[in-house]
Amino acid sequence: MSKDLLKYRFPSEASNTVYGTLVQTTPDRMQEGFIFSSFDATNCYYFQALENDPSVELHFQTKEPYVFTQREYILQANAFLNGIHQLNLGKAVFSRVKTTPFDGSKAIQLYEELCLRYPNALVYLLSSKLLGTWIGASPEVLLEAHDSWIFTMALAGTKPTADAIEWGEKEQIEQELVTDFIVDQLKELQVDSIEAAGPYDFEAGPVTHLRTDISAEINQLSPWEVAQRLHPTPAVSGLPRAEAMALIQSTEVHDRGLYTGMIGILESDKARLYVNLRCAQIQQDRIFLYVGGGFTPQSVPELEWQETENKSRTLLNVIEQI
Repeated sequence: MSKDLLKYRFPSEASNTVYGTLVQTTPDRMQEGFIFSSFDATNCYYFQALENDPSVELHFQTKEPYVFTQREYILQANAFLNGIHQLNLGKAVFSRVKTTPFDGSKAIQLYEELCLRYPNALVYLLSSKLLGTWIGASPEVLLEAHDSWIFTMALAGTKPTADAIEWGEKEQIEQELVTDFIVDQLKELQVDSIEAAGPYDFEAGPVTHLRTDISAEINQLSPWEVAQRLHPTPAVSGLPRAEAMALIQSTEVHDRGLYTGMIGILESDKARLYVNLRCAQIQQDRIFLYVGGGFTPQSVPELEWQETENKSRTLLNVIEQI
């Protein structure tokens, strides 16, 4: 039986190729190794490495995720915005799926091109019987942990890199909400020496974000305990988190799959975990890109549509050259 395939490359490091089996589990039974999770972390996976087998075949899903037209997106986004007002939310993230033709057999070539184009991202390609083929290039660290110290970041606000960057009140408020949430979660875990530096402009290929870096000493806590507390951050869910997640799950018509879940390496005393942004599901002859944006009460759906278009360029700029 054909094995599953995992390729990954952390920023400025060499690429890794692993053959084996993607295993589904629960958060309380997560194993060490390269892991994935769904947006709400109810579905967790770890990659069980087996002996090398270069004859691996790519696995493709046949069920297509729902793709909005622009008109459908605007209608649904207005309903989402009404929900934000009714629930008095500070922020909630609304996502959609965008599709374009793509030859699935070129998935490995796309992975290699993403590695070249985005040296500062975690780039990965997963092809498994369980989930089909997923690919991504994420700039957002959820948690890096070693020697009892952790590092994370608050990433919010998006502008095209080519434009002169002037952040409006909406982006600045969004960034502040995410930063405050992370710091508050760490305080509740009673960690020591919390420090925040920022915000500052962070270029991620065709888009630039507002970013604040946060570090702390976690003492006897495990990295997985901290990661579960932080995920999903308001950057991919909203605030208050529980109410925002309920609104997302009642309004979005597609399954997010691995989009906005956790991804990376987990060990008992260290971790390198990212938020699975700028990702896509590859099928036999199409690719489905997952993109989203943070809505605040002041959001304009037409502008949010354009923000998702801008974010899709991270992958599309490379896809269109293959």
